[in-house]
Amino acid sequence: MAVKQFMGYAKWWILSKCGRKSPLVITVGIGYACNLRCRHCHIDSMLKANPGMKAAQTYDEIVADLEERYSSGARIAYFEGGETTIWKDGDKDLGDLIDAAKRIGYYNVGYTTNGTTGRIFTNSDVISVSLDGPKEVHDYVRGEGVYDKLMATLNGLEFSGSVYANMVLQKGNLEHIRETAEIVRSNPRLAGIVFNFITPPPYELLPSPEEKRKAIDEIASLKNEGFPILNSKKGLELLAEEDWESRCPKYLSAFTLPDGTRKNGCPSEGTESCRHCGYDAVREYYLVDRGTPSTILEMFPVFARSKD
Repeated sequence: MAVKQFMGYAKWWILSKCGRKSPLVITVGIGYACNLRCRHCHIDSMLKANPGMKAAQTYDEIVADLEERYSSGARIAYFEGGETTIWKDGDKDLGDLIDAAKRIGYYNVGYTTNGTTGRIFTNSDVISVSLDGPKEVHDYVRGEGVYDKLMATLNGLEFSGSVYANMVLQKGNLEHIRETAEIVRSNPRLAGIVFNFITPPPYELLPSPEEKRKAIDEIASLKNEGFPILNSKKGLELLAEEDWESRCPKYLSAFTLPDGTRKNGCPSEGTESCRHCGYDAVREYYLVDRGTPSTILEMFPVFARSKD
């Protein structure tokens, strides 16, 4: 199966170099609803400022989107929120969306979660859990007791796919990179950790270029020490650089937001947020687009293949 999928990706890449610029990865925002109110998240204030705004997609809308994107070449699907595990449409939940994506033919299907709702969907290939630092830091960012709930979820999890932690680096947790990496390394349920910088707003949490460089040097050192850092080596080298609008391979990814907005490339394209992009995935996409062998081999096991 892995060989077949790898060849499928190779076919997509060759076709992209021959002029078929179709998305490989689709990120589907299924709903804005969330059980937490994290300090760096602006979704709640956005919804309050726009009371008539559509805040969730229906099952049929999401499946139609998945089918259309698959027919044009997409092979990786990720579900995001809000908090994905609380999404419902009648008797349909996130598990049904994952089943639909797998049935359509996506090679790798995953979702992000804060890990506190008591609901985990193990029919996915990969799960991303938010981890912003050790207990006191994580709870400061996300709310009292959240860290313990996340750890309880991980400790009781029976899942044959990969679970990785996602740390959003911002002012307030930059001094806790090693501690967080040690938490991940000591947890047998976690396959590794991905580091991203916050993409503003809020701007007051945005690290300075010097702070970013220092953080990346520390992460690279940890990776060399053998910590399970899932950012590729070359991706890390590029993570300190801002203003990626001219280099971002926008054709490679597509987004659908909970309000139904569809976008090839990033929804923040052309905005001030785009200038301060902190997403590691943008760098990895750039390297994949260039056919960088080391990055492709580093990314494939967790982020591209099916667990089956």
